[in-house]
Amino acid sequence: MKKLRLLFTQDCNRNCEGCCNKDWDLDSLPKCTDYSKYDEILITGGEPMLYPDRLDFLINKIRKESEAKIYIYTAKPTHVLIYWIKESKIDGITLTIHKEDDVDTFYLFNLLLTALGGYDDKSLRLNVFKGINTPDTKNRWKAKSNMEWIKDCPLPKDEVFMKY
Repeated sequence: MKKLRLLFTQDCNRNCEGCCNKDWDLDSLPKCTDYSKYDEILITGGEPMLYPDRLDFLINKIRKESEAKIYIYTAKPTHVLIYWIKESKIDGITLTIHKEDDVDTFYLFNLLLTALGGYDDKSLRLNVFKGINTPDTKNRWKAKSNMEWIKDCPLPKDEVFMKY
């Protein structure tokens, strides 16, 4: 299986002390021009949800060129993600909870997602950083607790890292 980790933007609304983007020379990443080679595309940032209109354009472009599964990696859950899940524009979300304040935002997002439904065949992953109580997800989300920043952020062996 060929996986593409796609840097959508370097912009972020946070300044996390251990952010992996500080360990990489992101400007030197090659630009992806062909999405058809990949089975999975993991869209990441910075924070991709800062630019939902541009991200929607990218998702539509990928859908035209490829049958790859599309996953959004974010710490900013918004109603747009729910729309994309319901419309099958994306195949899943990996949501990261960095600080305690993020838990309430997650609960509101999950409540809306649950009320609207349509996510049964989607991948919902929750990464919760160390020191934060993992929210009760009623088993809708596959949760990883006690996450920690990894020095130098090694890329998984089965992934290619490129930028949009």
